[in-house]
Parts: sequence; C-alpha cells; structure tokens
Amino acid sequence: MQDRFGRRIHYLRLSVTDRCDFRCTYCLPRSHRDFATPQAWLTADEIARIVGLFTDLGVSHVRLTGGEPLVRKELPEIVRRLDALPGIRDLSLSTNASRMAGFASELKAAGVTRLNISLDSLDTETFKGLTGGRLEKVLVGIAAAREAGFAP
Repeated sequence: MQDRFGRRIHYLRLSVTDRCDFRCTYCLPRSHRDFATPQAWLTADEIARIVGLFTDLGVSHVRLTGGEPLVRKELPEIVRRLDALPGIRDLSLSTNASRMAGFASELKAAGVTRLNISLDSLDTETFKGLTGGRLEKVLVGIAAAREAGFAP
C-alpha cells in the first residue's frame, strides 16, 4: 500500500474505544458525556478481521489507542488475536498507564511489544489539574510495565 507520494504505508493506528478514565483539559472537556455505546464498538473478531485485511496490504505495525485502551476489558484478547496475524511485526499501545498495573504482564505475554505512555507532568497537582487523574496510579503503572519487561 502506498500514498499518492509513493511512500509505503506499513503503520495502522486503531482506536479501540473513545472512553477514558481521565478528563485531560486539552482532549476531553470535563462536561463531556457523549461516548459511543459499547454495542457500536468493533468486536474483537471485527478488529482482527480488519487488521488482517490491512496486513494483506502490507501493514506490519499496529498501534492500539483510544480514548484509553485499558478501559476496554477485551483488550488482552484483542492483542492476542492481532499478535497471531501473519505479518504483524510490531504491536504497540498508547496509554495513560493509570490501569497498567493490572494489565502489564498480560499485555506483554499477549504480544504488545512497545508502550507509548502519555505523562503530562511529574508534579502531582499539575498532573491532577491537567488530567483529573492521580499521578501515583500512573507511576505504579509505569513500574509494573518495566517489571513486565517493557523497555525503555
């Protein structure tokens, strides 16, 4: 697959949910409540089928995003299915890491090769002001990811 400038397209970014456990001021207004219903989301089977079609076209790198992908309870199953597809060489995840402590080992074993962690500040109050979340949960999640073998 190539774009109109002849560049090879080998990368797919796929949002598995629009939901997030943070309310970052630059991303989602605190008053927003109009999320898609889970019934409208692609199923794990549909995601695997679509990504499989993209791998047939030469895609070898897939990044799972959201919202916050870790709020999607089927995420480990989605990762396992994508990792099993022929041609996938890199399966990464963009996350705020707030729930990573409960998922790191399972996601590593399922086939996630890299993490992209959004970390807005190391100052607790600044972090809370920007995201509405707790910095400590993110730091614990990062530690769990490192312990599971994600590096750097």
